[in-house]
Amino acid sequence: MAAVRAFAGIRPIPPHSAARRLVPDEYRSVVAVRAGGPEVLEVVRHKLPEPRRGETRVRVEACGVSAVDVQMRQGLSTYPPRFPFTPGYTAVGVVDAVGKGVTAVAPGDRVVVLTETGGYAEYVFVRRHPMMRIPASLDAGEVVTVALNYLVAHQALSRVARIRRGQVVLVTGAAGGIGTAMVQLGQLLGLKMYGAADAAKHPWLADHGVVPLGSRGADVVDAVRRLEPDGLDAVLDGVGGEWVEPALAVLRSEGVLVEYANPGSPGRTLRLLLRAVRHNLAGRGARIRSYSTGLWRFDRRPLLAAWATLYELLEAGRIRPVIAGRLPLPEAARAHRLLEGGDAVGAFVLIASPPEAAEG
Repeated sequence: MAAVRAFAGIRPIPPHSAARRLVPDEYRSVVAVRAGGPEVLEVVRHKLPEPRRGETRVRVEACGVSAVDVQMRQGLSTYPPRFPFTPGYTAVGVVDAVGKGVTAVAPGDRVVVLTETGGYAEYVFVRRHPMMRIPASLDAGEVVTVALNYLVAHQALSRVARIRRGQVVLVTGAAGGIGTAMVQLGQLLGLKMYGAADAAKHPWLADHGVVPLGSRGADVVDAVRRLEPDGLDAVLDGVGGEWVEPALAVLRSEGVLVEYANPGSPGRTLRLLLRAVRHNLAGRGARIRSYSTGLWRFDRRPLLAAWATLYELLEAGRIRPVIAGRLPLPEAARAHRLLEGGDAVGAFVLIASPPEAAEG
């Protein structure tokens, strides 16, 4: 998708000077002590260690709250966590110390990190996970929202579906964190978009140029067949495997279904992958493809290139993350309840420390 790749180039971000401040002896994190509801999230204090060799210590400003965090807390994940653990897929903050051998960043650099777990904390320690320097001027809540939601949307559109300007797509969960990101990137591409969502969220979709549809697969199939008799170019599914059949029913023969939702367990993930392989090998019309942020383990360059593009778009004001609420880090359980309630449009963010505190 050349149009998305051409949104912005990659340019170096100059570091800002490290500020002098006192380093605490302890820090707080939010720990899921066992699998269960939001009540299993507890605030725990830890001794603050020095970074080990090859490790970067980051004082966290904000961390994102995602459906993946909720699913992992419930013990429902492609890669189930070992309890107790600290959720948190993304974090933004300022490097305050580095271990021996670290040369890519320095104290004072503001960075975004794909933590996968561990982000719900006042400090995170980064060794292998993707990390990139970002401008000091960017809003911390918007940074962490872009780090996951816009990353997934960008990669689903450009790398997996290979969407071209002006094509016609359906987005499921269109008013959620990733869905709202998909809508904004789709607007930049001039896509004609249909959005599956609860009726209460239809006004937001309509205001953003999306044709709102219901949240039931059968109703969506009936509506799309009436409105787009030639079929859709792509269905971007963030809800889950239950949308496979409705999606295939509304795609044109050369279309593509992109699955990026967490299936909920290793078994479900395997069944979805096997189903996609069988369908694609049969050569019956539209293809099924999937995307996972975990692909960075094989090659992190696409992720870092997407981040560079997206943060330039954010800095230029061409995207504006939809944030449903910003809550203090100790209120992570409340953030999970709000997210699971399903009434909000956009994403939730936890604030670990204000930028001025993190920067001195």
